[in-house]
Amino acid sequence: MKKNKPFSFSHFLIQKSHIERLKQEEIGSMNFDIDVHGYIYSKDNTFQLDLIAKISDDNEVFNALIHGVGIFEFENLEDENIDSYFYLNAPAILFPYIRAYVTSLTALSGLNPITLPTLNLESLKEKLKENTELIKD
Repeated sequence: MKKNKPFSFSHFLIQKSHIERLKQEEIGSMNFDIDVHGYIYSKDNTFQLDLIAKISDDNEVFNALIHGVGIFEFENLEDENIDSYFYLNAPAILFPYIRAYVTSLTALSGLNPITLPTLNLESLKEKLKENTELIKD
């Protein structure tokens, strides 16, 4: 349903979730990487953000891959703020959902809950811009 805002968060889902505990040893220091892809659907004025979190530890005991998808609605591709909506705001809105999911998933798996750090995702802006595709049909 279309909202009367230039850019709004519609919903999110977890597309893929993989968690693996390889050994019964202590989990080491966590390593964390984010990959991002965007899809602009001009026909229905939606932006899809795919945020893929890869988590592992130094002791090679634990690894996880979480692929979250956020759907956003926008009014006008010509809006002067559209770049900041897509490339700055969308990741900042979606990441807390991924973060909470990882904490819940690890806690419910019998592990000590893993809480990803809060992040300034501005560094993803250029990568997301390069990895965004305009889909006209």
